Amino acid sequence: MSGRSGIRALALGSLALGLVLAGVGALAQDDAPSTGGVDNALEEMGMPPGEGGQAAAPQAPPSESAAPAETIAAWNLMEVWGEPAESLDAKVARVRRASLEAGAWSFDPAARAVLGGDLGGDALERARAAVALAPELPLAHMELARALWLHADAPMAAIRASEGAIHAIATHPEASLWFAGSGFFVLAIGLCAGTLMLWVLVALRAAPHAAHDLGHLAPGNPPAFARFALLAALALVPLAAGEGAFGVALVLLALGIAYGGVRQRVVLVLSAATLWAALYPMARISAAALEAFPNDTVARAAYSLSQGMASAADVMRLEAAQNDPLALRAMAIDARRRGNLGRADALYQQILATSSGDVAVLNNAANVRLALGHMESALELYGRALDDKQSAVVLFNLSQAYGRGFRVDELNRSLADAQRVDGELMAELTALQRVRNDDFLVDLPLDVSLLWPRALAPGSGEALAASLRRPFAPGRLASTEVDGARALGAAAVLGLVLGAFVRRSRSCSRCGSRMCVHCETDWASAQCQSCDLLFNHPERTDRALRFARLEALRKRDRRVARAATAVSLCVPGAAGLLANQPLHAFAAVVGVGVAAACLVWRDGVVPDPLIAGAAAPAFFVGAAALSLLVAAASLISSLAARRGGDA
Repeated sequence: MSGRSGIRALALGSLALGLVLAGVGALAQDDAPSTGGVDNALEEMGMPPGEGGQAAAPQAPPSESAAPAETIAAWNLMEVWGEPAESLDAKVARVRRASLEAGAWSFDPAARAVLGGDLGGDALERARAAVALAPELPLAHMELARALWLHADAPMAAIRASEGAIHAIATHPEASLWFAGSGFFVLAIGLCAGTLMLWVLVALRAAPHAAHDLGHLAPGNPPAFARFALLAALALVPLAAGEGAFGVALVLLALGIAYGGVRQRVVLVLSAATLWAALYPMARISAAALEAFPNDTVARAAYSLSQGMASAADVMRLEAAQNDPLALRAMAIDARRRGNLGRADALYQQILATSSGDVAVLNNAANVRLALGHMESALELYGRALDDKQSAVVLFNLSQAYGRGFRVDELNRSLADAQRVDGELMAELTALQRVRNDDFLVDLPLDVSLLWPRALAPGSGEALAASLRRPFAPGRLASTEVDGARALGAAAVLGLVLGAFVRRSRSCSRCGSRMCVHCETDWASAQCQSCDLLFNHPERTDRALRFARLEALRKRDRRVARAATAVSLCVPGAAGLLANQPLHAFAAVVGVGVAAACLVWRDGVVPDPLIAGAAAPAFFVGAAALSLLVAAASLISSLAARRGGDA
């Protein structure tokens, strides 16, 4: 047997022996901790005592009091945190065990207190303690990465710690909402900026021909500058009508579609759909996530309770929402934490009667049944949870139940299965089992997936999204999603109609001169008459004049190539348009737009609620780097395509 296998077997054997010895003794329950440590805990964490302490541990109404046989020690995490300890490690172990028993897997206030307070230990020890107390808090993981990089000279360990912050973003409810809201906002801004940049480029490319053709519709054959002025005036009409930049963008879209080829028209329609998605769905999701339950007090109260920070008002809101499934789960967690097992069991049975229940509900309900002494029903609930998902936590709790029943073989098998599912978590639970020599049942927390549907409920974020959209689209054309879609569709149709019925001027593919049916004859090919005669009918030209003309065209091609390369490198998207690759141009401008938005809002759109820390700039700077890579790839591909076309 290897050294690691021996250590693993020894740990499992010691845990099994401890559980059996615990089952032999009487099931003595601890008394509820005194409330005298609340003020000290709050003062240590920078919170005022008195009323805040009472809010952190609300008293159960008299009608909810349970019989003594159905009451166990309550978990007031604020009191547990305020109790004195021999060392920081001892305090962390005691608080971590209490938070797992209470179903608060990320006790954020304690982690922030460790990082910001003077609790002993160096920066690395405090950062590790913060991660142990709140493993789902991105701030704690980034502080650990910083401490490993600066104080432990361990860059690879720092990188692994920063990877933990990425995982924490997805599991921490408030962090996931904050990052999602900021991310969707930045993405929407980048898509809008990229789309508008593309439309400006295609409009500038079409403007000389559009101004020339427009001049034929005006009386008196106006000069070139007057034609450009007339085109600019038409483009600014929506701005004067109060439609803002959105109205001008519609004119640019119609102009680009009217004077573009098939591929350009397809990309412009795609970009119009992208602009609509950024202005409406993305903006609404961003606003809803950033507001975080402005009108859903039940969801906000349930989240506060899951973090161990519920006030008396939060508990009253949950009690008032008797028919809300999320409120029922939160009240069951609260009853379990306050030691009222009878009420917790009734609430869990009510939840299971109306739904099949997920792993967390089944596990927590089984813990309550086991604490009440109903062994068989607890085992049945654990089995149902394991049928849904192989969870190390459920297997650990199942081993606790087998230990109470002196079923050693089943106990060892459950521990071995849990070790295979998540060995690292089992090592932590095994260590916490030895903190106190009594029963240790782990509750599962509220999953973040339960809060997302409440945050993105229909109608949420509409007011904030409209206020964010108003500077760009203040008029009636973009007042609603339907109106915006109609306006963009009408502009695209108008561009197609103009392209089909207007006899457009165009440039000669050889010399670049304008070919207009109103000024001269109608051209049957992509070349002007001079170039057609020069390249297709050389026998009709003078030899000396033909060579002089060819040399002049070669010099022009070299000048145009140098200018095109400079413009391609300086203007995002220009390389794609010059290479007749509009999709590459769209990718380039969107990449640059998203990267710029990420760098501008690298610290988040709204202030960090002490959850992200250095994770926010790391996340957005990384996203900016990826966006710039997309833009660079589009630029290189466009330059290669243009060089291949020239060859």
